[in-house]
Amino acid sequence: MSKINFKITDITCDACIKLSSMALKKIPGVKSVEVESNGVAAVESDQEITKDEVKNALAKVDKKVTF
Repeated sequence: MSKINFKITDITCDACIKLSSMALKKIPGVKSVEVESNGVAAVESDQEITKDEVKNALAKVDKKVTF
């Protein structure tokens, strides 16, 4: 199991959290996603996840990320 922690820099509401979570769950191998109201996020996967995969998934919903 692999875990990656990061911050989504433009979380402003519950809809942002839901949208970001849904986008992250589409990454192959993702088992769980946690996104807090302050943008702190964590993804657990049964395979290695790259920062680019996280960045690209969030870009599809117009969100930015810092590691």
